[in-house]
Amino acid sequence: MVLLTRGKDRELLERLAALGVEAAEVALLEQVDLPGLGELPKKLLAPWDYVAVTSKEGAKRLLRAWQEAGCPSLKVAAVGEGTAGVLRAGGLSPAFVPPRATANALAQTFPPAERVLFVAGDLAGKDLEEGLRARGVEVVRLPVYATRERVLAPEEVALLERAEVVAFFSPSGVRAFARWTAKRPKAAAIGPSTGEEARRLGFPVVEAESPGLEGLFAALLRALGR
Repeated sequence: MVLLTRGKDRELLERLAALGVEAAEVALLEQVDLPGLGELPKKLLAPWDYVAVTSKEGAKRLLRAWQEAGCPSLKVAAVGEGTAGVLRAGGLSPAFVPPRATANALAQTFPPAERVLFVAGDLAGKDLEEGLRARGVEVVRLPVYATRERVLAPEEVALLERAEVVAFFSPSGVRAFARWTAKRPKAAAIGPSTGEEARRLGFPVVEAESPGLEGLFAALLRALGR
């Protein structure tokens, strides 16, 4: 059985089912708003060269704040087509998306800028900030949401115990799984940092060769021996 651990990946479930693979999902994490979200609409009215966002959850909150601020003109840099898609669906098309869906790639390829507002989660890494500051860019980080581990129901823990292959989307998801069970099934990791954490905690890892859901789906198939 394949277990997805984000709780919002019906497309992946359907694709696995179409191949005859038993699959289920249990959301290990949840996101909660931080006080910074209340500050964001006013901050969006300041003269930023770009607003940067590196996650779908950040993009959802940026959209809400942008609408609350009256939909001001913004140039947004977004990591990955998933994040960019959330923005486009809400009417805020990103001005820049890097060729690879990582914060490091965004920092390396970022368009010329002097001031950037980074709309972030509490667990977002520092690759973007450090990369931009090394180029002389002023970066203001505003955490607008926090990621927390969910309390799982007994039936959800039972699914963790049954999993033969587990899909991990973040290092924090790996840690959450490991706290609920001593089992260490094969892990399909969406990226290098997630793969590194899974190896550290004793999982046999198959790492996605390209960032994003397509790369993860291919990693799941390799973990299944397909």
